[in-house]
Amino acid sequence: MVEGKFENAALNFLELASEQRLEILDNLNKKPFRVSVLAKKLDVTSQEIHRNFDRLAQMGYVRKGTDEHYHITTIGKIMHAQLPLVRFLSKNRKFFENHDIGDMPLKFTKRLGVLEDSTHIKGVTMVLDKWKSIYKNAKEFVFDAVTESPPGLIDPLVKRISSGATYKHVITEDLIEPDGRTKTLEKLGYFDLIKQGKIERKVTTTSKIILVINEKEAAVVFSSNDGEPDLRNMFYGKEPLFHEWCVDYFEYIWKKAKKLSRGSPKK
Repeated sequence: MVEGKFENAALNFLELASEQRLEILDNLNKKPFRVSVLAKKLDVTSQEIHRNFDRLAQMGYVRKGTDEHYHITTIGKIMHAQLPLVRFLSKNRKFFENHDIGDMPLKFTKRLGVLEDSTHIKGVTMVLDKWKSIYKNAKEFVFDAVTESPPGLIDPLVKRISSGATYKHVITEDLIEPDGRTKTLEKLGYFDLIKQGKIERKVTTTSKIILVINEKEAAVVFSSNDGEPDLRNMFYGKEPLFHEWCVDYFEYIWKKAKKLSRGSPKK
């Protein structure tokens, strides 16, 4: 262990280990404040705000301007940008005690804070309904990476593709499919859409998550600790940063996957 490796980091965490100082930083990230105005907004005394301003200023997170307003600094903005991840994990601590992010690359793990404002959908029925609605609402495209193909989802998907939406689809080699799936796909014209180039398919050896995305909405299903995606829980949202994270992660999976032959009956 390198002596002092975490000393400065620990000091930064210590100075932010205060609900009021975090609230101050969050407010200053929106606009500058005078002590008295922010004290009134947070319903605390001016002395408390001033004391915490001083502590934040000593760490370089805030500075006092000539207009008597306190402003967030560049360092403060960078530290504030890390808070969504902490808030998301704090809010969903119990969930992640029983769930896994699998082999998610570090570049995506670091961005998990964008899930902070997503909606946690619970229950298999609710999860499948939301999955179906993402398909139904698509106008431009659908991207998905799946480990199984639950019944009742393919019909609205094919309708959207037939209406002009393009479809990129990644499956696992051990994809779970209901009986009679191939006949249903043939009846709906799914394989004709592949021939028309409206559906692109790839296969990957394994996946620990499910992603379902259209041009405005996105959802992710994490695996339980046994390694299987948990269809009882889904994180769903329309917020741009969350949507971007899901698209980027899908593109990462897509790039690593192998092209699936047109003759394959898999969805």
